[in-house]
Amino acid sequence: MLNWKLIGTISLGAIVLSGPVSGHSGATGIVKERMDGMGVLADAVKSVGNMLRGKTPYSAEAVAWSAGAIKAHAGENMTRLFPEGSLDKPTEALPDIWTQWAEFTKLAEQLTNDATVLETGANEKDATRVALQSIANTCKTCHEQFRAAKKH
Repeated sequence: MLNWKLIGTISLGAIVLSGPVSGHSGATGIVKERMDGMGVLADAVKSVGNMLRGKTPYSAEAVAWSAGAIKAHAGENMTRLFPEGSLDKPTEALPDIWTQWAEFTKLAEQLTNDATVLETGANEKDATRVALQSIANTCKTCHEQFRAAKKH
């Protein structure tokens, strides 16, 4: 039975994560580096989401690889890309990152934990679904608090 709420959450997560990549034009230095990292995260989430939606064959190895890619760009590897005041355009980072640094680092570490759960459960589709939903929720929470709204 399809879990439409989960599919919607995963799709939303992929959209939320892919948002920063579209604003890449003109980015340099640390801003470009973190936008590139967000692109890796988006690709990893999209890959697993496509497997869960049946768009690509399910592969525990590919899920584990995606989890590793997420972990490589989470936690301290993510927070180091946000030195205080790094607001050069075209960044979408809000100054709230630095005034609420403890919350920002907590979410970055939560992403590491979520990716570890994804990696551990890669052999079980249901565990992968739950872990990916948690990753999408962590990303959504962080973006709602610390990323400027997209202008359309």
